[in-house]
Formats: sequence, C-alpha cells, structure tokens
Amino acid sequence: MKILSFFGSSSSGKTTIIENIIKTLSPEYKIMYIKGIPHDNISLDTENKDTWKMENAGAYITYGLTPTKTYKMARKKSYIDDIISGDADIAIIESFKNYKNAIKFLVLGDEEYIKKYEYDYIIKANNGTYNNKCIKYPDELNKIIKIILDAV
Repeated sequence: MKILSFFGSSSSGKTTIIENIIKTLSPEYKIMYIKGIPHDNISLDTENKDTWKMENAGAYITYGLTPTKTYKMARKKSYIDDIISGDADIAIIESFKNYKNAIKFLVLGDEEYIKKYEYDYIIKANNGTYNNKCIKYPDELNKIIKIILDAV
C-alpha cells in the first residue's frame, strides 16, 4: 500500500485537494483516509442519537453499523501505524507532517512550512505569492494523480 501525506497550514486547501483525489481514484482503488485532529472537541455522530448517547455515557468503544459502513469511536489513543492496514490500495493521511513512510505533499499556505518540514512535492492552491517550482491546484490536479498512480 502506498501512503500519501498531505499537510500544510489551516485553510491551505488540503481537504479540497484530497477530496478531489479520492473522487478521481476511488472507482479504481480502495482508498483509506486518516485525518490528524489536534484537539478532542469532535463529534462523529449527531447529538442525542443512540451512538452519541452511548459514547457520551462513557462506552469504551462505540460502533455504528449501517448496511454498507462501519463507524468506530474509541476512548483510547491510536497510532497511525496501528490504523494503516493492507485492506486499502492507497492511504491518504492529512496533517501528519512528520510521518516518515509517505510521499509528502506540502499544500502551501504558510510559506514558513517550506523551511520547517520535509516534503517531496509542493502544491500551491490558495497561496498567490509563491512562484517557485510547485504543482498548481486545481489546474494541475492531473500531475498529482500521475504521481500517485506512478507510486501505486
């Protein structure tokens, strides 16, 4: 499985780019998506629905099973290496700047990221001032797709 890391400052365009990559590749590939969230103030369920109530009551693990999907909420810290499995063809991870085993795409918002973090490619989505070598999104989405397909 190929692991692709997309990171950058807030509002740089990461999620939009990843969404379009998944839309493009999901008919042919099984894609796992893992989002790094820097805070615990998150709800994956609608307030006052059954799974929300059980998670808020203190259930250690809560599953939501639908006819086609499984949702899991657990009261434990998980590590990215424990989550990434061989069940997918491609794993896209968002906001894991220092993950070593990935092709790293810096989505440029704050140009200070260029100096702070290692990356393989720079994608310019919302930053109008950066003029060095980079992939311009959305005009060059096909270049990002080609990099991914060449790696798979």
